[in-house]
Formats: sequence, C-alpha cells, structure tokens
Amino acid sequence: VKLAKTCQNMKNDGITIYTVTFTSGINASTKQYFKDCASKESNYYDAPEQADLINAFIAISRELSNIHVKE
Repeated sequence: VKLAKTCQNMKNDGITIYTVTFTSGINASTKQYFKDCASKESNYYDAPEQADLINAFIAISRELSNIHVKE
C-alpha cells in the first residue's frame, strides 16, 4: 500500500518512473507492484538474468538521453 501510494504521488507530480525486477525468483504479485509503479507499462523491465538487466539499463539510458530538462 505504501509503495503504491508513493508511486502514485510521484506520477501525480509528473515524475517519470522506471522499475526493474531482477532475478527469476520474484513472484508474480511482486512483479505486478513494480509494473504498476512504473509511469507506463513499457517503463517496467523484468530481468531474470544478468544479460536482461544489462539490456534493461541500455533501454532506459536510451530513453533518458531523449529527455530534455525544462526550465
């Protein structure tokens, strides 16, 4: 509940949220919490293996390189 409220407050403030779950031992309900926390579904990455984690961070860094800071 606390995580969901924090995530929603951040989204309401216009903060872009990326989430990543790492390792194959994470259950489906925990993954869903992280998916729901992300700003949009495509901002959630499941990385059961190290290569997946590397690819997730590459994808996130590409997206972040396209963000422009507004004054």
